[in-house]
Formats: sequence, C-alpha cells, structure tokens
Amino acid sequence: MRLFVAVDVGADVQRSASRTIEHLKRLTEQTAPRARVTWVKPEQLHLTVQFIGHVDPSPADKIRAALAPPLETRAFDLAIEKTGTFPPGRPPRVIWAGIGKGLDNLHAVEREVRARLKGLAPSTEDRDYNPHLTLGRVKSPAGLQPRTLLGGLESVVFGVVRVAAVTLFESRLSSSGPTYFAIGRTELAQI
Repeated sequence: MRLFVAVDVGADVQRSASRTIEHLKRLTEQTAPRARVTWVKPEQLHLTVQFIGHVDPSPADKIRAALAPPLETRAFDLAIEKTGTFPPGRPPRVIWAGIGKGLDNLHAVEREVRARLKGLAPSTEDRDYNPHLTLGRVKSPAGLQPRTLLGGLESVVFGVVRVAAVTLFESRLSSSGPTYFAIGRTELAQI
C-alpha cells in the first residue's frame, strides 16, 4: 500500500485551480511546445501533510489506529494563493500554488501527524515541511520559463479552505495515473 496524509482542498479551490491549470496548459503549449508537463486532475488536488510511502497491510492498520484520535490542533481556515515553481532559479520540476493564512496551523498539524507516525512509517524523518498544492509536474522543461508561465499569477487567490480534518489516503498507481482512496480520517479539535 502507498499511503499519504493530506488536507482535502474542497470543490471551490479545485474549480479555481482547474481554471488556472487550463490557462497554464495553453500557455505551455504556446511558449514551450516541447515541454512535457503532467497536470494534476482537479479531483486529485490535495495538500500533503505527510507522505508515508509503501507499507504492508499490517503496518497500515497501525498507522490508521495511530491517526484515529482527534488532533490537538484546532480547526482553522487555510488560504491557497500565489503560484511558483520548484526548484527556484532553475528549470522547473513542480508548478505549485502556495499557502497564505493558516500556514502556522498547517505546520502544527504536520508536527502532530509526524509525531504519531514516528516509528510506524518509513517517511517520517525530520525534514523541512514545505506545504504546497501541486498543479503540475514537469517531466521535461524544454524551454519552459517560470517567469513567462506564471506572469500575472504570482498573487492569484484560489480560495480559503476550512481545515477540520486530515485524511489518510491510499494511492494506487496505474497506466492512467494515480487514483486516491480515503482509508482514514482524523478530526482536528473543534472550537
């Protein structure tokens, strides 16, 4: 099983991001026609809190149990806004939307989830958490220029999401791309 914990961004942000992705697709075709970009399907947009990776069913049950109790972090609003690329200053590998209001709360959620999964999941090492909404993955930039691609989108606002829970997802890979299945849900503390 390939697992990750994420925040569902909701239908409004999905629609807004979908419009931006369509714009970026057209712009990519016009300015860098040989570039190969895999664009994220709107229904698959999410904010990863913790990538777990491949685990067997028995550890997966332990992970689900560790995530079952509510988190201590209170529910909060999270603004999805701005665009950019990784790595900065080099040919892009990821095209993303960023986080505004609620970033500190999201970091608190990530710390709680990481602490609960310590020793249970292979990908819970201490490393910087850089939350973002992936819009596209660049397989071959072939002349794709971030400034040209993102011009005018640096301050776009995709919407605000009420984060009241995180979801444990299983990702099943196929030739048509990944499909995500919710297999657990962890509520945040309510006000």
